[in-house]
Amino acid sequence: MAVDFNDRPISVALARRFPWATLVVVGLALATHLLPALAELSIYDRRLIVHGEIWRTWTGHIVHFGRSHLFWDVAVFLPAGCWLERLWPRRARWFYLVCPLAISTALFVLEPTLLRYAGLSGLATGTLVLLAALQLQRRSNEPAWFWWSVLALVGLKIGIELFTGAPLMVTDFVGIRSVPLAHIGGAVCGLVFVVFGRAKSVRH
Repeated sequence: MAVDFNDRPISVALARRFPWATLVVVGLALATHLLPALAELSIYDRRLIVHGEIWRTWTGHIVHFGRSHLFWDVAVFLPAGCWLERLWPRRARWFYLVCPLAISTALFVLEPTLLRYAGLSGLATGTLVLLAALQLQRRSNEPAWFWWSVLALVGLKIGIELFTGAPLMVTDFVGIRSVPLAHIGGAVCGLVFVVFGRAKSVRH
């Protein structure tokens, strides 16, 4: 029987690295898009959160305001998430749990006038930043300029949205503004996970 470097059967090692958590998040996003009642039950709504519906601080990130909004968020999150989860499965799954809550906390504290929020873009931004930073840290096979370019494009996108107040590429935002703080929160969360992981490996 073939084994990996940790003396585990290859089939077990591959199973643990299957990106099931990424697929679950995307599946939930598709479900809320197809089921408006589920979306209404899940969306980040400040007034309802204040009244105890705390789950919305996480589930709000799987709700979207239209097909274009969903498409572009999934187009970024799905490949980046699968790549991240295949390489660092445990860290990716913890990130999916913690990052949405961190973003929602930032929105709740720093955007008190924001009553409703939805979208995977903050988590997708954080996932992309975490993947790029980890690949630079481990000196992956891809050239370093590729991952630095990814980080630069993320920064440029956030800068443009801060300046214009409008989302890039998404076409079905009618009467809805972009929330760059969510993307900044996701990016910061990604960098925190890089630093935390490095500190943990040094202690061991």
